[in-house]
Amino acid sequence: MAKAQSPGHITGFFKIYPNGSTGSGINIENGMITEIIQSSKDAFYLNGKKTKLLVSKQVLKEFRKKTKIPEKVKVLHKTVFPVGYGLGISGAGALSLAIALDKQFKTKLKKEEIIQIASNAEIQCGTGLGDVRAETYHGSIIGKKPYPSKKAEQLKKGKKFVVMGFFAPINTKKIIRNKKWKQKINKIGTYCMHKIHTKKTIETLIHLSRAFTIESDLATKKIRKIMEKIPTASMAMLGETIFIPTNNPKKTEKELREYCTKTMTAKIALKGAGPL
Repeated sequence: MAKAQSPGHITGFFKIYPNGSTGSGINIENGMITEIIQSSKDAFYLNGKKTKLLVSKQVLKEFRKKTKIPEKVKVLHKTVFPVGYGLGISGAGALSLAIALDKQFKTKLKKEEIIQIASNAEIQCGTGLGDVRAETYHGSIIGKKPYPSKKAEQLKKGKKFVVMGFFAPINTKKIIRNKKWKQKINKIGTYCMHKIHTKKTIETLIHLSRAFTIESDLATKKIRKIMEKIPTASMAMLGETIFIPTNNPKKTEKELREYCTKTMTAKIALKGAGPL
């Protein structure tokens, strides 16, 4: 038996590259806890419910290709967050699973090899581009050159919590693999990546995330309405999810509940992914 954890990641804005991405966002605590147990056949569970989990299946495939270890495992994922709402939960599942597999089978893979296994799985399944790499860090981050980013740097600390409001999931694959969406995203994404270097703070991240949300045309009517009412709110990429960094989560969540019935608060992560 082996366990690992990964924070979730809220992307504020991003730019798509052929084999990854760059961007800026916020890591949140308790993204995913993954436990693996050796078994007679592979099985995947999310919060106790047996399910297909294509990304986790792909992680296992990538791990076996790399290590030649054939043993079957039962994979137990647990998260407090909804999947498909732009919180990087697929990436957190992939990364925590890759870390747990390395721990269980004592393969002593290098950190970059573990990241590559999880990242390849997520990119192949079309559930994300840069979440896995982002989730190896804590706090608020920005992708570093050369792009697509393999490393990140922290933004200045300023907020301890993120309040989120959920409307609906978005099919990430349909956006990131669509030529027209890519053009819109990359035009404003290039601008945002340039501008964030002028002042590397969470406030700049939110300001640019709001611009990205509108200019990319990803904002829905519900998201636009909240952004008009709450100037520190933006959209999580990619989900119909609003997020607001704050140091007063109770007040912020109460304010958000006027426009959204499904809300929750998360702490900004103080550590990146790792074994438990």
